[in-house]
This record gives sequence, structure tokens and C-alpha cells, in this order.
Amino acid sequence: MAKGWQSSEEILRELGDEATKAAKSALAEGVELVMKEAKERCPVYTGNDRRVVKGALKNSIHAEKMKGGAKYKIIADALSHDGIFYGKLVEFSPAINKPFMYPALDAQRETVKKLIIEAVREAVRKR
Repeated sequence: MAKGWQSSEEILRELGDEATKAAKSALAEGVELVMKEAKERCPVYTGNDRRVVKGALKNSIHAEKMKGGAKYKIIADALSHDGIFYGKLVEFSPAINKPFMYPALDAQRETVKKLIIEAVREAVRKR
């Protein structure tokens, strides 16, 4: 890493365990906000294809904690009756053109940042 630059993990380590815990807790809260936004934006299939279960994509949206507990991934992994995970198709296919995950993240990005910053500030104040 370039001289003078620190990763967020290094900065939090310097601020102490309480700041790290506060940041992780605020991140988890932010993940919930992004998932809620994604569910609101998620298209619900209205066609007649029997392979697709109506509402399954929206219901499949969930978060998984990555190793270390400081990172999450939000997943929409609905499975059609013929075994196809179609969340990525809906999100990225030009033919379908109904992204919902990335727009949800973009819509909540500043709110999540503010949650984390405020949580860390509060933890540092308490030191």
C-alpha cells in the first residue's frame, strides 16, 4: 500500500475494538436497508412460464456474511423449476433489462456510509 494510505480495517484497528464492533454493527444494519430496497425494486414475474415461481426472486433475496464478519454479499438466488438460478439473468440480461440489486445499493450507499461513520464516531467518543 502507498505510504500514508491505510485500509479501513487498519484504521478501525487503531481506533480500537469498540469502533470496530460499532462499524460492523452499522454495516449489518446497512445490509438490511439494501436488502429491503432490493426487495422493493425486485420485479415480480407476471408471465405464464411455469418454470418460474411468482415472487420467488423477491423472496430469495438474502445476505451472507463473508469470512471475518466485516463483509457481506447480498444474493438473489431463486431457482426455476428446471434448475436455473435466474437472479443474475434478471439483473444483467439486456433482454430482460430489470436490474434491482445494483440500483438498490446505489440508492442506499450514502445512508449506509453515514450509519457506519456515525457509529464509529460514537464509539470513539465513548473511549
